[in-house]
Amino acid sequence: MQPYAISTKSHFVTMLLGTWLVLGIFIDGYAHNHDVVETFFTPWHAILYSGFLACAAWILGMIVYVKKRMGCSWKQAIPNGYELGLLGVIIFLAGGLADMAWHIIFGIEVNLEALLSPSHLALMLGAILILSSPLRAGWREHSGDQIGWRSFFPYLLSLALSAGTVSFFLMYVWMFRYNLPAPKVVAWYMNNSSTLFAHRMVDDAEVRGLTFILLNTIVFMFPILFMLKRWQPPFGAITFVFLLISALMGVIDGFTQIHSLIVSFAAGLCGDLLLHLRRSDLNRRRSSRLIATITPIVLWGSYFGWMAATSGIGWEPELWVGSIVQASLLSLGLSLLAQSPERVSQ
Repeated sequence: MQPYAISTKSHFVTMLLGTWLVLGIFIDGYAHNHDVVETFFTPWHAILYSGFLACAAWILGMIVYVKKRMGCSWKQAIPNGYELGLLGVIIFLAGGLADMAWHIIFGIEVNLEALLSPSHLALMLGAILILSSPLRAGWREHSGDQIGWRSFFPYLLSLALSAGTVSFFLMYVWMFRYNLPAPKVVAWYMNNSSTLFAHRMVDDAEVRGLTFILLNTIVFMFPILFMLKRWQPPFGAITFVFLLISALMGVIDGFTQIHSLIVSFAAGLCGDLLLHLRRSDLNRRRSSRLIATITPIVLWGSYFGWMAATSGIGWEPELWVGSIVQASLLSLGLSLLAQSPERVSQ
């Protein structure tokens, strides 16, 4: 018996409840970053865990409904794509109980410690498994042909929220939070270090900045290349993913870095335009390679362009231009992994 395929409307409900869960994650992150968390029992934890309970009740409810309707076993009643989602419910529940015990025993974590807490990492894994359920269903049920917004949106939102959850747990490398290439940041490192180590501190900050750019490139481009491997998405899909990731990350700091939305919009729109112009190209791998190469150039080119127009760039041209090129090459490498070249028969 094939896994039961639920309707697009059911996927929409999953993602509506999943959005509730993700907003709880980011609001809780805002609280941790602004030192307002005191106990486990807080309003932001209430948003987070009520979102989880809603997701869990919905997934379990669908399984019960399918079993009654089809008269099948419990295993066969799990909707297509939701097998790992059910596992995610179990992992998230275990992580939540462990998180409560952790807070009671060790207190409330702040800053980096909160992101590396074992119980919080369990919550991350559980959340991603839940959120990616419609994506897995869509991957199995729809071919690589063009797909409209109505059918595709639950899968797209599933992909974007999963990527956003990953970016949350990598907030310590989110380039837009630190703006390390800004002249005032470079000057701060120079002025707050001894003469002997000042240049070493500046070098370390430059290494951090380059690392952040490369890791952020992966966060942005991996879901796009993953999507292009399977579908020909509608115009605006790439922009949506870029903007949603940046908007969620903006919640953490109260949208103090609004330029991240502008930069993400420019890069996402570039990707959509390239996809639209190359839609008639029968070689989808070649189109994916082009998007993978050009989009990071626009992303980080816009970032440094914004900095040049506002605060200036404190890095040497070789460094900031080279970081753009390296991000582009990294993204191209990801596209080679996502869609490997066709084998030539001998």
